[in-house]
Amino acid sequence: MTDRIEQLQQGLAEAGVDALVLRLPENILLTTEHWVQVGGLGAVVVPREGGATLIVPEPEEAEARSHFDGDVRTFPAGRTDRPAPGAGIAEHLRAVAGEHGLQGGAIGYEGSFESLCPPSLDGESNAVAAPTRALIAEAFGTDRLIDQTELLESTRAVKTPRELDRIRRANEIAMLGAEAFRATVEPGRTEVEIAAAVESAILIGGHGYQGARVVRAYATVASGPDLASEGWYYFRSRPRRVEDGETVMLELGVCVDGFWSDHTRTVVAGTPTDAQRELLGLSREATRVAFRAARAGATGHDVDAASRAFFAEHGYEQFPHHTGHGVGFRYHESLPWLTKGSEQVLELGMTIVTEPGVYEEGLGGFRWEDNAVVTAEGATRLVETDYGLD
Repeated sequence: MTDRIEQLQQGLAEAGVDALVLRLPENILLTTEHWVQVGGLGAVVVPREGGATLIVPEPEEAEARSHFDGDVRTFPAGRTDRPAPGAGIAEHLRAVAGEHGLQGGAIGYEGSFESLCPPSLDGESNAVAAPTRALIAEAFGTDRLIDQTELLESTRAVKTPRELDRIRRANEIAMLGAEAFRATVEPGRTEVEIAAAVESAILIGGHGYQGARVVRAYATVASGPDLASEGWYYFRSRPRRVEDGETVMLELGVCVDGFWSDHTRTVVAGTPTDAQRELLGLSREATRVAFRAARAGATGHDVDAASRAFFAEHGYEQFPHHTGHGVGFRYHESLPWLTKGSEQVLELGMTIVTEPGVYEEGLGGFRWEDNAVVTAEGATRLVETDYGLD
């Protein structure tokens, strides 16, 4: 990950910051490709000059070294007969500060991340709050802590070829769930039963796929009349049984070794009507229209406007949500945001989703979401499925 470290070092030099301390799993992944197991038990120090240092618990050393060939240092964790993990992290930070002459310097940190991705043990996430700021200040002997969130977000918005491969792998594994969704939807099944089948297919087929070490799936399913008024929001699966002729929608986030994909699929339980086929067809075409508009140099507003104009041309009201967003190091990345008024400019190599939808009383909600990489001619899908409503 030398290229990522060099990019950050260039940003640090331009900002007059002496080093960057990272503790969030997504940013440790960015710089080392190691996805920490437990949130908060890991850190990376990126000095303005010289090599970066990865600090991890002793049980993660072998896996960390398989990803990162730089300086790796370990500390005991999970043992009552050894010093507490915090003491080990602090000791290493002080040592790195001394070796690089960083005592009293300006130290960057992750000060404004409010949406966080979990570690591989995903029951809890860690934040960078007052205790972490105090740890950094004490270890580096400084009160000059400089928020470098903007540098981190802008750096990771454009993906490297290796990162694109990892994101594409997450997309391919997600399609195992998309196919299971199609196969499982039928009258009489519950939303939670369908969601469980999707997650099961991903976990069973995903672990080991192209070397995938840790796979996580987050599937929610909604069905019936409520999709017309609530399908655009973040629904939750229920024990409700799907009825014949109803639309059923899947919202699916998949994380593979720290890299994310985001998809939506819509099918009908039973035989769809001509009106339902038309609305799904329009939704899928609006997705293609948005991807064609998502060329390097376009703004998020440009992409959003293209998909909304398409629906308006066919006589439907604009959907009430954004058209899309960035994806990869997080389920929903902050760059680029594809919505009304967004002046964020798309760049080559950004990974995005588009998810325009149409929601009609009596027919349900229809949305189709895929992931793509931005090129000069538009965005190219990473994967896709070819099935319709049936």
